[in-house]
Formats: sequence, structure tokens, C-alpha cells
Amino acid sequence: MRIRRGFRSALALLDARWVKRIVHPLRWAVPGLLIAYLAWRLTQLGWGAVWNARPGNIGFYAAVLLSFYVQPVADLVIYRGLLRSEAVPLMALLRKRYINSLFDYSGELYFFFWARKKLAIKSTLLFHAVKDTNVLSASAGLVMIWMSLLAVVASGGVKLPAFAADKMWTFLMLGSLPLVLLLALFIGGRRVTMLSRHQILVTFAIHLVRCVAQLTMEFLVWWLSGALPSVAVCLEFVALRVLVTRLPMVPSKDLVFVGIGIAAAGVLNISAPSVAAALVLMTAFSLVQNLLIVGLPWFLEQFQVRRLDRVVNPSSTTRQELAFLTLRYHSAARRGELKE
Repeated sequence: MRIRRGFRSALALLDARWVKRIVHPLRWAVPGLLIAYLAWRLTQLGWGAVWNARPGNIGFYAAVLLSFYVQPVADLVIYRGLLRSEAVPLMALLRKRYINSLFDYSGELYFFFWARKKLAIKSTLLFHAVKDTNVLSASAGLVMIWMSLLAVVASGGVKLPAFAADKMWTFLMLGSLPLVLLLALFIGGRRVTMLSRHQILVTFAIHLVRCVAQLTMEFLVWWLSGALPSVAVCLEFVALRVLVTRLPMVPSKDLVFVGIGIAAAGVLNISAPSVAAALVLMTAFSLVQNLLIVGLPWFLEQFQVRRLDRVVNPSSTTRQELAFLTLRYHSAARRGELKE
């Protein structure tokens, strides 16, 4: 009950007028500043040089296109299992992914309210499913961060400082902290969640497989781009991407990663135009897919719904217009201005 009251308080806070006045400008200002910075950096590199350095391997483009669907498909499997409903469509989860890319966890709120409206599911079960799925997703993501960093260190891409090497067990214990939330859910059982232990383990396993698939696709994208010289450097950029995606409450993380990736290329003495070309194409493909697969169909759907609603349930303005025309008709009829 405390969790639900906290959830409702958070919704009320988000609906507060002063919060909207702060959040809405930031939602546009942050991406605008990032785009301005990236345009300046690409101008410094030279737009022609960036275009000429674009990847020529078609496998790069195929990997970018396929990686778009990894998370929505995993969420589809999870929510159809937890909610025991085959009525959860892939499109709703694609929209959730897109809204989350604008601001952390806003897509989860969208999915919660969408499912509560469209599906015949108890609000309590839906709330716990969304909450616990995000907890397990965060745990799997943090585990993958730890594994990515271990892979980078093992490949020789990063050398640990002396103090880190001396306290390896301490760092291993700290790196195991992401499992605490998972263990709390698993041990707490019905006292903290409506999910069974079997559902918790299956959901966590799916998230872990999803994270591995995303990292594998990310590695393939960099390897096939030809922008990076070795496997070790590809792993470094994959680990960098994982770290950026896990930054809390940071909007437009794709744009943030483009800027950080270009800066990292300079630090590592790698061809900055090649890295910039790969990053810009990855971001552009994601934006185009969001527009064509998510945004445009959603807009058309809302347009049709509003048009149908206007016909079935005329607005107050339309009713006033009809009343006015009816009054004029009767007035003209009384004056004999209407002809048979």
C-alpha cells in the first residue's frame, strides 16, 4: 500500500503546474543544445569527410535495423507472460521504447495507463508487473555493465590502476550489488510482490538474454562499421554505450552518446570522421525507424480516433454551430424566405 501511495504521489507531483513549467522547456532545451553541439563538432571535422567515411559494409546497416527490435520483443514476451494476456501488441511496446528514449521511465507510465485502459487486468497486478519488471531490468542491466567492464579489462583495452588490482575482491563485491534487488524480490516473495519466484527468475533471465543480445548487436555494429581498429576498441565503445544508457534521468541519450563517442575517438587517436559517420548513421536510422514505425502510424491512429469521435460525439463548438443554423432556419421559415 505504501508503494501504491508513493506512486500516486509521484503522479500528482508530475501533474503539478510548476513541475510542468520546468520539465517541458528542458525536454526541448536539452536535445536542442545537444544538436547544436554536435553540429559544431561535425563542422569542425568536416561534413564532407564524415560523409566519405560512412560504412560501406551492408551488414552494418542490417545490424542497426535489427537492434531496434531487441528490447520491444523481449518486453512483449515478458508482459504477455506476466499479464497472462495475448492482447498486448508489439506496437504498444515500441511506443513505450520511443517515449522512454525521450525521458527515463515516461514510457513505463504510458504503458501502465494504456494497459489499464485497454486490457481487462487488475490494477494491482499491472502495477506490480510494471514495477518489478523495471527492477529486474535494472538489475540485469547493471550486471551487464559489470560484465562489460570485466571484458574490457580482460581484453587489455583498459589497465587497472595499482590500487584497483590490490583490492580486486572489494570491487567484485561492489559489482555484485546489482543482485541485491533481485535477491530482495526473490526472498521477499509475496510480501513485496505479486509475482511468483518462478516468474521473477524467468523475467530476469529474459532481461539478461535481452542485454546480451543488445550488446552483441552493438558489438557487431561497431565491428562491421570498420571505424574501429580492433576487437578491444569495439568492446570499449560497447562498454561506453552501456554506461551512457544507464545514466539516470538523462534525456536524449543517443545524442549524448554521439558527442561522447566523438570525444572518445580523439582521446584514443582513432579516425574521428569514421566514428562520427557511424554514430550519426546509427542515430539517424533510429530516428527514422521511430518516425516511420512508431510516430506516423500513431499520429494517423489518433487522427482517425479524433475524427470518429467528432462525428459520434460532436464537440460543444459543433453543437453550438448546429443550434445556430437551426435557429436561422426556423427564423427564415417564419419569414417565408424558404422556397419549396
